[in-house]
Amino acid sequence: MLVAAELAVVSLAIWSLGGRTTFAAGLHPVEFRATTIAPLAAGVTPAVVIDDPRSRVRVGESDDGLVHVADLTQMRGAIFSSARYSQLRVTRTADGVRIERPDPPRIQIDLFGFSTQAIEVNVPQGAHVEIVRCSGADVTGIVGGVSVRSQDGHVSLARLDGNVDARSDDGYVEARDVRGDRLAMTSMDGHLSLQDVAVGSLLATTHDGRIEANGLSLRGERPDATLRTDEGSIRLDLLPGANVTVSASTADGRIVVDGSSDRADASQRTIQLGTGAGKLTVGTADGSIHIFTNGASLQ
Repeated sequence: MLVAAELAVVSLAIWSLGGRTTFAAGLHPVEFRATTIAPLAAGVTPAVVIDDPRSRVRVGESDDGLVHVADLTQMRGAIFSSARYSQLRVTRTADGVRIERPDPPRIQIDLFGFSTQAIEVNVPQGAHVEIVRCSGADVTGIVGGVSVRSQDGHVSLARLDGNVDARSDDGYVEARDVRGDRLAMTSMDGHLSLQDVAVGSLLATTHDGRIEANGLSLRGERPDATLRTDEGSIRLDLLPGANVTVSASTADGRIVVDGSSDRADASQRTIQLGTGAGKLTVGTADGSIHIFTNGASLQ
C-alpha cells in the first residue's frame, strides 16, 4: 500500500508540473554509465564552452596543457521518464572545445535509488571558460577569463585572473583571490561573498541576500564599483590605499563607518578616501551598511 501511495503521489506531481511526462511513460529501471572521454589538444589559450543544465560543473587547471573532461554522473534505481539520460558530447571547435549534454527530460523523478549529476573539466591555465548553463559551478586557477550562468546552484570562484562574469538564478556567489579588470557577480536569490578581490571594475548585485566584501582593493586611476542588494545587509572592508568616493544609502537601516555613525537613523553617507577619483556605490533597500576603511576592521 505504501508503494502504491508513493506512485500515486509521483504521478500527481508529474501531471501537475506540466504533463509532458506522464504516468503512462512507465516506471523502469535505469543505471547510467558515463563513457570515458579522451583528452583533447586545443592549444594553450582555448575557448572552452560548457553547456550542461542539469550538472554541477567543476573547472580547474590541467597539468599537461590538454583539455580533460570527466562525466561524474551516476544514476541507479527506477525512474519515470519519457527519454534516456544523454551522454556528454565533446567536440573540437575552431578555437577550442565545446562540451554539452543534450537537454534531459523536463521532469525526471528518481525512485528507490540515487543520482549524482556532475562533470569535471581541467583546462590549460590560459583558457577562456564559458559555462552557458549548469546547476552550480566551481572554477579555480584560470587566467584567461571566466563566464558562468547557473540556473540552480551556487557559484564558487577562486584564484582567477582576468575578466569574470558569474550569475546564479538561485544560489549564492562567492569569489576568493580574484584579480582582473572586471568582476561581475549577480544572484537572483542568494548572498554574495568577496574575499581578497582586486579589480578595476566591480558589479555585485543580488535581489535577496547579504553582501560581504572583505579585503577589497579597487585598482586603477578611476575604479568603478557597485554593491547593491534589494534585501539584506552589506559589510564592506576596504584595504588601505583606496582612492574612491563612497556613496552609501539604505532605505531601512543604518550606515556605520569604521564602527561609528553620525546618528541613529543615518541612511545616506558620502565618504572620500584618498583623492576620491574612483566611484564606489553601496546600497540596500532593507538592511544596514557597515563600511571599514583602510583596513580598520583589522585594527
